[in-house]
Amino acid sequence: MSRRPHPLPTPLVGEYLSTAQALSAGLSRDRLRRADLEHPFRGVIATRPVTTTVDRAWAYAQVMHPEAWFSNTTAAVLRGLGVPRALERSPIHVTVPVGVRSPRGLNVRGHQRDIEAPASDSLLLPLSSGELVPLRVATLGATALTCATQLVHADVVALIDAARLTNEAATLADIDRMLDRSARRAGAAALRRARLQSRAGVRSRSESHLRVLLAQAGFPEPEVAPSVTTPLGELHPDLAWPQFRVLVEYEGRGHRTDSRVFANDLQRFDAFADADWSTVRCVSDDLYVDSTRVLESLARRLRSRGWHPTRPLRLGIPPVAVP
Repeated sequence: MSRRPHPLPTPLVGEYLSTAQALSAGLSRDRLRRADLEHPFRGVIATRPVTTTVDRAWAYAQVMHPEAWFSNTTAAVLRGLGVPRALERSPIHVTVPVGVRSPRGLNVRGHQRDIEAPASDSLLLPLSSGELVPLRVATLGATALTCATQLVHADVVALIDAARLTNEAATLADIDRMLDRSARRAGAAALRRARLQSRAGVRSRSESHLRVLLAQAGFPEPEVAPSVTTPLGELHPDLAWPQFRVLVEYEGRGHRTDSRVFANDLQRFDAFADADWSTVRCVSDDLYVDSTRVLESLARRLRSRGWHPTRPLRLGIPPVAVP
């Protein structure tokens, strides 16, 4: 029967620290191997669970090279820009400048790149405990460029759309500056293409995916969240074609599980109908499993309102991204 480990010194409880720091604080190597401690990365000791991406980044920061920074999809998650759920728990991405050895080891993907580095301690972000910690995260332009080497087109568009919601002018300026400096670098062509298809005002990653899907199917470009006059007042559908009075609303899981949201949706759809707008409702399966139903429904509505496509529509295309 194994012995219960000795209690940790109070200053170490709830901390992430390097092995060297733990040894200098008086812990023995035998104590560091006990099951109550986590080892999320080589040379890192966690005295409490590592549950979020910020937790993992701060844990790795204890042994990270001073010139390194978090990049790729790790930077996107830290900036709250959203990536496929499967990537949120993937190894963290760390970039170093040319001349510094690329990181390697457990749960780390290292990169060596000659691109713009962020300022020291560039973001203050909350750990799962609520404590704010400084993390060196790629600039917005570098985040977009490195993600463009890793994500599909629809997700790069969604990333830019999300960044524009926070700061429209700064987002576009930072991405354009990166493209000016990185025309021949990996990801530049993909980022430029996504930058051209990005639009302001898109309110969720799924709405970005829907807009990319409609473009690839051959539909005319919709307006994003236009103002629609209804008996309930001014409403803003996700996507709409005002000239044909047709709109599309994306309904995430909360639209079906939250009774107040569901009741509000019913009022909105009645108000759109009373204002002579035709509504197409899109759910997750329409976007990520089989888009045929929603594309065929939209084509019928637009044609019934006078739209005449100039080329054949692609109504059986596969999903453009994963949730």
